[in-house]
Amino acid sequence: MADVQLKLGASAPISQAEQQHQQPQQHQHRVRKRRRRTMACMQCRSRKLRCDREYPVCGRCQKSKTPTRCTYEDGFLWQQPNTVASPVFSEKGPTATTQMAPTDRATAHPTPDSGISSLPTRPQPISRDSRPGEERRDKFLETVLGAPKAAVNQEPYANTSLLQRPRQVLELHQETQPHHPGEDEEDLASPTQQLDISPRIMMRGRETKTRYNGSGIFANLIAQFPDLRAFAEEIRVASPHLSALRPDLIRVKKGLWKRKPLNEPFPMPTMQSLITMLPSRPVVDELVYLYCSYIESSHRILHMPSFVEELEQFWTQRDSPDMTSPIFVVQLLLVLACAWNLADLSALQMKNEANLSCYTAIEWILHAEKWMENANFKRPELATLRLETLLITAQNIHGMKRSQAWLATGTLVKRAMMAGYHRDPSRYTKISAFSMEMRRRMWATIVELDLQISLERGMPPSVQEDDYDTFPALNIDDADIHEDSTELPKEKPLEVLTDSSFQAVLSQSLPLRLKACALMHSPRISCRYEEIIRLDWELNRHLSRIPTWPTPEMDDFHRTSDRVVLIKALLTNKIGHSLLSIHTPFAIEAPKEALFAPSARSRLEVASMILSTQRRLREMSTPLSLCNMGEWTVQAYCTICQLLHEKDGTAGELFSDLTYLCNMLIESLGGFSTSLTRTLPGLPEFLISLVETTLTCLESRLLLVVKGAKEYFFMSTILALVKASLWPSQSHIYKQEVVERVILFAQTLFTRHANCAHLGDWGMGSFKTNQVGVSVIF
Repeated sequence: MADVQLKLGASAPISQAEQQHQQPQQHQHRVRKRRRRTMACMQCRSRKLRCDREYPVCGRCQKSKTPTRCTYEDGFLWQQPNTVASPVFSEKGPTATTQMAPTDRATAHPTPDSGISSLPTRPQPISRDSRPGEERRDKFLETVLGAPKAAVNQEPYANTSLLQRPRQVLELHQETQPHHPGEDEEDLASPTQQLDISPRIMMRGRETKTRYNGSGIFANLIAQFPDLRAFAEEIRVASPHLSALRPDLIRVKKGLWKRKPLNEPFPMPTMQSLITMLPSRPVVDELVYLYCSYIESSHRILHMPSFVEELEQFWTQRDSPDMTSPIFVVQLLLVLACAWNLADLSALQMKNEANLSCYTAIEWILHAEKWMENANFKRPELATLRLETLLITAQNIHGMKRSQAWLATGTLVKRAMMAGYHRDPSRYTKISAFSMEMRRRMWATIVELDLQISLERGMPPSVQEDDYDTFPALNIDDADIHEDSTELPKEKPLEVLTDSSFQAVLSQSLPLRLKACALMHSPRISCRYEEIIRLDWELNRHLSRIPTWPTPEMDDFHRTSDRVVLIKALLTNKIGHSLLSIHTPFAIEAPKEALFAPSARSRLEVASMILSTQRRLREMSTPLSLCNMGEWTVQAYCTICQLLHEKDGTAGELFSDLTYLCNMLIESLGGFSTSLTRTLPGLPEFLISLVETTLTCLESRLLLVVKGAKEYFFMSTILALVKASLWPSQSHIYKQEVVERVILFAQTLFTRHANCAHLGDWGMGSFKTNQVGVSVIF
């Protein structure tokens, strides 16, 4: 949790009369005043001069001959989320910003045909006639408390003068259109107007040691709740017993796997050691079945008949390691690791002779990764590309190396391009029909995986549609093609469910989603709003074309009822994720500019659809709920919370963005449109129930991964903050719910690993004797 405590020693100015009145009393008691913190740049502090604390250069240093020496402490620079826009990302850079006249800073070098003026590189100085003591102190407090520490250095999506039309456009409009009295020229914005918007980013570090994250990362999402830090501090102060649990909660937040197995050295894996790590055959069969049903159905990596046949050969040759391919053994370990969280550990233990620890799957991943690093593959081929794809997939499932995932997928894309997978294999006569289809499947999976990670990290994808000409994979079953096939089988219609239906349907929208990702995660979103509306229409067209496959009457190894449900849900979520990415920047600005109202409506509709799908799958089975969750779930969660957490408004203003969705639902039912509060009076409660169910699903997943408790703590606090803003009279109850959730999550996590060696000497810490229960906290 964000347990940052603000300590400011500044006090209000005291008049001379009050000073004389208080002087005898101060002389008698001789109270030693606490040394207050000097809030100034380093230059003004050393010279003991008053500093206006402007960033990046204060007023005094701006007038001096050495403005480059104006520096601030780390705590000041990296606590500027709302009131300071970073000049590093301006078009002319820091040097041009510092040399700019004050009157030109707000509109510094806009794009020639831009309808939006450029972002201010620094706040306008306060007039000397105003009250600088109160106004600046309040502004500084608002800056420091404005956002969680994780989401710092934020630029707004657009400035207050969002759509200032160019003068030539206004003159042309006045010549061609009659002017009506009282008409405001700035309200003439249209979808054809050129926009130039800077997306939200997050950069941590200093000087040359920095880490950049785009608008898709979780820490950037919670920046939409500027009062979250103050609310979290209120919870901490109201629950003094949390201080006793702080060391254990920090261990949970950082992960319980630091000592073992993540940072424990192990020897170089050999063929014999890899085979020894494999569990018994019943355990392998169950995990392979789960992998085929839930993982391979959406990630076409293997040809399952060939894999099963090779697996049967392995069991007959297990005692002869020289006759077994090490690549297959590593591939098998990664397959088992991908399906590990979908199985019941106690049920697996009953089928296995040796003990299975909680980190068995993590050890499989670590040993497979180390073997691959030392395998020294000379050139990429299908087998090695499969290994790398399985490794990234397994690491994502277990929450490992999330910050390196975008680099891994980018390298994987380039390896595939080095092998020519980005060019359609029909151009080469020496490639068999079977290899052609496998290459197309592999390329589609790699590009899709790279796109997914790019959306999560807020980064551009590695390729675009023009970078490859590989045809989409055929909509066929794996049994329709084999290594001896001389020609490709006839493709089945998309309405017919096959083993490749997910990839075949999703490939239809892949170029469009690549384009949307590159546009929304570029340094400047330069487009016309009509282009966003066009992207929305095309994505929704693909969304409406998802086939309604019938549920199979009998389950078998290749096709289960859960598999059909999961395919439909993932297709919806993948396309919905792109819809959220293109609408979120404009939806946040919709209250200021009516032109962006469609984005606010679409964003709410997609977020509600994603969370409703998650709740439906949770009611069906745990594996479906786990496989359906992704970054789109977190995006939808924060979207609903942000819409419900509107500031300074009545109930009607609070739900203004929800009106369109309600009217759409009413019209679809053949009814009529009325006001929101009379039509759906329980809408806030319904949306809160969706969010709470999603939080429960995320809790189930985060208990299984290496890290993730920090996100869970933040999301629990966000939910309580939203509920407190909706129903202020019950605010204390919602604060207690946060404490209960956090403690219960930590206690559950410790209990699951109570007998594990990786907890270290601390063991369960304060939870060891169960003396600190939830009932004691209050």
